[in-house]
Amino acid sequence: MVAKVFQKFNHLIISLVSIGVFIESAIVLCSIQVATKLAFQKNTKWYQKCMDSTKNYFIMIVTAILSIAAPSKVRITTCDDSIAKGRFLMDSQKGRISSTLRPNVVVICNHQIYTDWIYLWWVAYTSDFAGRVHIMLKKSLRSIPLLGFGMSNFNFLFMNRKWADDRINLLNTLKELDANARGLGPLAGKNPINVDEEGVAIWDCKSQPTIEEKTASSKCWPYTFLLFPEGTNLTDNTRSKTLKYANKVNKKPFRHLLLPHVTGLLFTLETLEPSIDVIYDVTIGYSGVGRSSYAASKYSLKQIFIEGKYPKLVDIHLRAYKVKDIPLKDEEKFSEWLYNVWAEKDDLLEEYYTTGSFTEDSTKATTVVDKFNIRTCEFLLVALVPSITLLFFLRWLYFF
Repeated sequence: MVAKVFQKFNHLIISLVSIGVFIESAIVLCSIQVATKLAFQKNTKWYQKCMDSTKNYFIMIVTAILSIAAPSKVRITTCDDSIAKGRFLMDSQKGRISSTLRPNVVVICNHQIYTDWIYLWWVAYTSDFAGRVHIMLKKSLRSIPLLGFGMSNFNFLFMNRKWADDRINLLNTLKELDANARGLGPLAGKNPINVDEEGVAIWDCKSQPTIEEKTASSKCWPYTFLLFPEGTNLTDNTRSKTLKYANKVNKKPFRHLLLPHVTGLLFTLETLEPSIDVIYDVTIGYSGVGRSSYAASKYSLKQIFIEGKYPKLVDIHLRAYKVKDIPLKDEEKFSEWLYNVWAEKDDLLEEYYTTGSFTEDSTKATTVVDKFNIRTCEFLLVALVPSITLLFFLRWLYFF
């Protein structure tokens, strides 16, 4: 009994400290962003470098906090037939998993809990692409104090969920991402070659950089665009809705997934086609979740940070699809392709809930396991901000 009370008290302290560290760090990051806006108004290259640094630092903060409040392990499995062996490995120098993923990719994933995006962002971080991650979010999130301002400066896309309102905004943002990735955008000092009557910027689509140029930030600015085609978490409520929709469109519903939405993903791939050649498909599974339970109800933000209930193991399965093999020019065929991808994901999750992993055949897949963490030096850097704040506060108390 005493041990349980002490454990709850200990986790409460960790949660309160985590919240404090997060708020302090968010204030510092927003302050850096304001200073960047003032200092580099006319130097777009240095402006973007500074903003990318704050984006990279943000995922370091979140990872550091989760590694203390919810110290999970991560097991990454890659299909050898689509992702070459050695793309993920344990890096002894960095003290964590390191990867060499392709630049300029769209990452699609099933959506189970609100922290899914953190693990996807962390995967990009292992390839040193954390500063170039872009996420599509609900417009209401832009109103969150501090976070909304910071995410706006990250160039995240805030959507109304109404296609008529979102189309032009999404199109211009994606076209600029594509142009910057090919060294033909504003970050390379270039302008659109024209603007049509709807206000859509038209960029040069003919020039194509080499792989080496794609990874050289001095000319090209690679992107990793995260998308959840299901649109929301899997719950009893959303499952009920997707069952009705599946019957309406005459599709067989999935056991462990919602039906994916076609429009946003197809539009994104069509727009980014000049610079993108690979899609990464990610399937996430959480230990402690079975066929009859939902990760969203088992690992809510409250349960993770307040009650100390978190997945001991996060399983991440990756496979790659070449864009040239995807039928982008035919919406009906693309819809069928995406449905088949989700059907395969559903089978992967069925295997996961049966065996406890995404694959037991080591001849067809590569697996790397490590703690969900960042480098020790980066962890110390994250801890530096609240430490300095605490010292100033104590000094202020002393003089007061």
